[in-house]
This record gives sequence, structure tokens and C-alpha cells, in this order.
Amino acid sequence: MKQVNLKEFNIKELDFIFWTNLTDDLLEKIGSVVAPDEGGDYIFIDSYKIDNVGHITTAMVSKSKGEGKYRIRCRCEIGRGGRLGKGVASVSKLFEIISSIKEKMMVSSMLRLSFGRRQKHKTIISLPIKITDMPQTPYDEIHGVHFVKREGKSFKYEVILDLENNGALMETILCKNLRNIDASIVEDIIQQGIEISGGFVLREKQ
Repeated sequence: MKQVNLKEFNIKELDFIFWTNLTDDLLEKIGSVVAPDEGGDYIFIDSYKIDNVGHITTAMVSKSKGEGKYRIRCRCEIGRGGRLGKGVASVSKLFEIISSIKEKMMVSSMLRLSFGRRQKHKTIISLPIKITDMPQTPYDEIHGVHFVKREGKSFKYEVILDLENNGALMETILCKNLRNIDASIVEDIIQQGIEISGGFVLREKQ
């Protein structure tokens, strides 16, 4: 799995999850890399630095309800980074193993981006929205907006813009897509998220 520079894209964190059937052969391969913890979960960790900024990726394989059904959750975020101790299993090794699953999986993803006050950008709706002509309302400003894009009866994606107290803008993108489970999944989710983000947050040239 490629080491992605989250800071380059203003990404604070990426979290995605899917359920799949794991054959005895795949479970044996996973178990040969890392032993399950006390709760029966298999934990994988990658840690690295890009431009002296620490990144950490974790993945957990958990038994779910149903015969052979497992939940796989992966989280990428800016963290401490650096070298890990001996005996730690790599997230890249997990996806190398499960990439043999050829059918696409329904993947739920959450991509969170942060834009500081000094970063030049414009939002599709200016925040905060100040309430000036309705003095009886129980609030004075609107600091967040939740957008939904429909696809038939379901949601194609959701975008939440939230202005924090320090003036930074937080953008959260929620998606649910059929995806190939392979080493490029993180890059694919980020690429889709950045394309969606561009319709809501316009980055101005510095």
C-alpha cells in the first residue's frame, strides 16, 4: 500500500469499513502474520513520515455475525509516525493477502479535511451565516451545513462543512461505493473525495 501524504491534500483522517467472507485459507495467511488479540481481532499498523510529518495507518479484522463474515476497518491519520517495534504487522501485508478477493465490496468511507484560516479557499456557502433579520431565533449564527447528493433512493455522497471556533473549516465527506479491495483502495477513496470536495471548497492559488 502506497504511503500517501495526507497533509498535501489537507486531510486530517480517512476511515473506511467493509464486510467480507474470509476463507480458511485467507484466515490462515492472516494468522501467520499476526496473532489475534484477547478480543479475537487482528491488528495491523503502518507508521511513516513525509516531510517530517508523521502518519499512521491502522487496520482491524474482526469477526462479525454470520458464518465466515468479517469486518475490516482501516483508518489513516496524521499522527506520531516513525519506526514501530518488532512484531508489528503491516497494513500493507493485510491488503496484499485479501487482494486475492476479486469481487467488489461495498465500502463505507469517511474523509475529513481541514482548512486553516490562513489557507486561501472559498466555500459554496459562506460561513458563518449571521442571522440579522430574525431577532427572536434562539441562535445568532449558523456554523455548519450538511449537503446530500442523491442517487435514486439512496445517497451518492454527503458533505458536511463546519466552521470551528478558531476559524478553521472542517469538511467531512461520506460515501458508500462498490470498490476493489487492493493496495490502491486508499488512493482511490482520496481521489474520489478530493473530486467531491472541489464542488464545495474552492482552493485559491497561494
